[in-house]
Formats: sequence, C-alpha cells, structure tokens
Amino acid sequence: MKFTKTALFAALAATAFAAQAGQYPDLPEGIKAGAGALVGDTVYVGLGGTGTTKFYSLNLKDPKEWKEIAEFPGGKRNQPVAAGVNGKLYVFGGFQDTDVAKNQIINDAYEYNPADNTWMKLPTRSPRSTSVGASVAADGSKIYFVGGVNHEIWNGLFQDVKAAGGDKEKEKAIFDPYFNLRAQDFFFSPEIISYEPANNVWRNEGYFPYSGRAGAAVAIKEGKLLVVNGEVKAGLRSPGSAIGTIGKDGVTWKKLGDLPAPKGYDKQDGIAGGMGGYTHGHYIVTGGANFPGALANYEKGIMDAHRTGGLKKTYHKDVYALDAKSGNWKIVGELPANIGYGLAVSYNNKVLLIGGETDGGKPLTSVQTMSFDGKKLTVE
Repeated sequence: MKFTKTALFAALAATAFAAQAGQYPDLPEGIKAGAGALVGDTVYVGLGGTGTTKFYSLNLKDPKEWKEIAEFPGGKRNQPVAAGVNGKLYVFGGFQDTDVAKNQIINDAYEYNPADNTWMKLPTRSPRSTSVGASVAADGSKIYFVGGVNHEIWNGLFQDVKAAGGDKEKEKAIFDPYFNLRAQDFFFSPEIISYEPANNVWRNEGYFPYSGRAGAAVAIKEGKLLVVNGEVKAGLRSPGSAIGTIGKDGVTWKKLGDLPAPKGYDKQDGIAGGMGGYTHGHYIVTGGANFPGALANYEKGIMDAHRTGGLKKTYHKDVYALDAKSGNWKIVGELPANIGYGLAVSYNNKVLLIGGETDGGKPLTSVQTMSFDGKKLTVE
C-alpha cells in the first residue's frame, strides 16, 4: 500500500489526538481549598486559599480552554463548599477575614445561573455551620452536607487571638487549651443536613454515628451516601469510612473498613482533603493530608496529638478502591505526585482531579484523571 505525505500526516495527527484523549487543559491559576461542582457537562471551580474571587468553567464535552465566568460577589474566602443542582451552581460559606477578626466562618449561600452568567445571594443560611469543613454531594434536587466546623468555637478562637494584640504569650495561652481539647469537645457537626434550593428549605436528615468531622471525602450514588475519613479535631483524622442509605425519614448508616496504611507507613492516620469519585461503578479516593503519628499519640491520651513531637503535615498520592461487597479497601496504584484539597468530579467513567495543593501547600493548576475498571488504575 502506497502511503502519501497527506495520509501519513493524517495518521500522525490521529495518533497524537488519541494520545491526548481524555486530557484536560490546566487551570488559568492555582486553586486550592476552593469550591466547585459539575453542572451538566460543565465543571465550575473557584475561590480558595490563594485569595482569588474568580470562578472558571470548562465544558467537558469540548474541553479546549477554561473560561472565566462572572466574578463571585461574596468576596475572598477559603474552604467554601459547592454543589450543582437543577442546572445551577450553589456555593456556601467559607472562612473570610472580616472587621471582627481573621478566619471568620461566613454562613451564607449564593446561586450561579449559567444561563445569564449571574450570581445571586440567597435569602437563607445554614442551621449549623455546615459550610466550613463540611463535605457536600447532590442527589436529585437535594444537597447533602456531612460534618462541619463548630461556628462559635472557631470564630471565638480568632476573635480571642485578635484581642491578644499580637502578644505571643497571650496567643499561646489561647491556642494551647484549644489544641488540648478532646475530639468530641471540638463539637464538629454530627448532623447530616440537606438543602433543597427549589423551596429554600433545610432539613435534618439524622446523625452520623461515627463522630462529627471536617474535610471528609463524600459521594452519592443510587441513594447511598459514602463518607471517607476526615478530620475529627485539629490535626487528627479518622481512618474510617461508612455508607448511609438515604430514606424518607433520613439516612441510616453502616460502618465500612478503614483505609489500609499507605505505602511506607505502618499505620493509616486517616486523611482530610482527599479527592474521590466513581469510575466504572467503583469508588476510588486519593490524596489528602495528615500528620503521621497523630493517631498513635491520641490513642496514648495525648490530646495535642499533632503538635506533640513536631509532627509534619504530610500529603499523599496512594489511590484506594472500595470493594462494595466486603466494604473493605485496597491500594490500587498511585498518582505521580502528592495532592490534596482540590476538586474531584466524576464524569464519563473518570474521576477528574482539578487543582488542589501539594507538599508545602503549593497550589496546583493541573487537571488529572483517574479511571479504574476493577483491575487496572489509569492516571492521565
């Protein structure tokens, strides 16, 4: 068969396109601990710990470039949460520096309408401080919130720090008792709360029986709410996981296995800021950060578990898959580099990992994908 230059060029171009299939462009700027969600075929992400008020969108059907949408009107904020329902994006709360003090929890809600590229502040607020440290997932017309930092304790802590006027001894006298609290004395929200934008109603969907937490990885599939790890007090994580069945009268829970120890470690300390989703019917989760040794310290009765001994915040890259039948987990591979606190969305049998941060808190612009067919993990 004779191969013309035109045919050869076409073949090479097709090969190059195939090699890039499934890959997505980098974000215009690094975004970590921000907010975002999938709305139809478009993913939105913005805000976060870099201090931006911008939001970006990417059409996953035609992912040529990220587009900047209308600026978020609620100001800079770290660790807000977001979900997509009925063709719109909803953003809740976050930490914000205010005239009262730094790092104050903001209890508000905004709606973004892609149809006319506008934001609207909603006439509502969460009945608990579910927006900071909470994890959210949408199921039909409802948004479910799991966990959350205690509003009064957190805001009061930084108001007391401001009143100390920069006196390091006074600040130490404020922070030491805080870090020495037991997990239950942080009063992280154990309630599962839902919000239905169509009628602007919040509901109590029952209690999470395995302690309140912040920064868990969560997902909803076929009426099942999955919760993986998360922080149970400052610096301390849980290695546990659970699955809840969403019913008419709330959520009923079943305990699953703990994540296994990551490679190179004897013990799993649990992760916060992990990123996960469904691919080919399997749930996988990766990344996140912890303080290796903190759980062992806490089990010995050392309440200030992560600062004792100068434990280092450590990011991870192992990928865990859940065996739905046994409820146990296994490591199925790893990412090229450590990651945490980014946006994860499930789309076209892949889990997209958008932005986040890596060692030292460096913000990321990368967009990676993970897929797992039950046997092989593919990372692109």
